[in-house]
Amino acid sequence: MYAIRLLSAAILVSVAFGMDLHRHMVSNVWILFGWVWGLSVQYIMHGWGGVAQFLIGAVIPILWLFPLFYFRMLGPGDIKLLSVLGGLLESRAVIQLIILSFFLGGILSLGILIVSGTFLFRLRYFVDYFRECIKSKERRPYYKTGQQEENIHFTLPILLGVFLYVGGIY
Repeated sequence: MYAIRLLSAAILVSVAFGMDLHRHMVSNVWILFGWVWGLSVQYIMHGWGGVAQFLIGAVIPILWLFPLFYFRMLGPGDIKLLSVLGGLLESRAVIQLIILSFFLGGILSLGILIVSGTFLFRLRYFVDYFRECIKSKERRPYYKTGQQEENIHFTLPILLGVFLYVGGIY
């Protein structure tokens, strides 16, 4: 039954990554399907204890990552996808997945910034953003909309993190 959870996580994140590449978003229908599937798997494996395990795992990414959503640094689809994975996998695994996804995303982003020659520009943008938020006491979106070369689909680091987990790397 543990293999079903691993296979399910790999399939759910792979389809979500494909959606994100194609439509620049993960469908809420897919997210809902993932939550229902994860809840069902947890219930079948562990009964009502599995429901509690599902809820704890699903809520952790929402609580941890809400500040990044609030400042528009991370999209809601990425947080919901991590919530789906947290419900399906154990809470410890989703915490590790979040940390690993940010680490992998940082490496990908750094590589893109270095190759594109925009590292110093983006560093300055980051500092100016926080300075302006503190000065104006207003929240404004951090994320530049549209197809910016420095924007990455965060579903890719999540996908890589899940594959490392499924492969037994962490």
